Amino acid sequence: MSPELPKTNESKPYQPTPEQLERWKRLDEHDGAIAGRMPPEEEQIRIFKEFLETDFVVDQLEKVRAHKEKLLKKLKSAEEYEQLLLEKLEERKEARN
Repeated sequence: MSPELPKTNESKPYQPTPEQLERWKRLDEHDGAIAGRMPPEEEQIRIFKEFLETDFVVDQLEKVRAHKEKLLKKLKSAEEYEQLLLEKLEERKEARN
C-alpha cells in the first residue's frame, strides 16, 4: 500500500513550492552522505590520502608516545617495588636461619 498524497479541497494534484523543490534538490545532492553510501573509489582514495597527510597522524603519534612514556614510568616504578619486596623476602629468610 503506497502512501497517499495530502488531500486538498480541490481535485488538483499536489504541487510543491519552489522552495520545497530546491530543498529536495539539495537533499538529493547529499543523499549519499545522509544515507551512508560509500563515495566512489577515487573519492575514497583521495579522502584516505588526505587523512594520512593531515596533522591527525602526527597528533596520534604524540598521544601514543606520551602514553608509552607514562607506561614506562609505571613499569620502572613496579620493577623497583618488586625489587624492594624481593629484598624484604630475602631479609626474612635470613632472619629465620
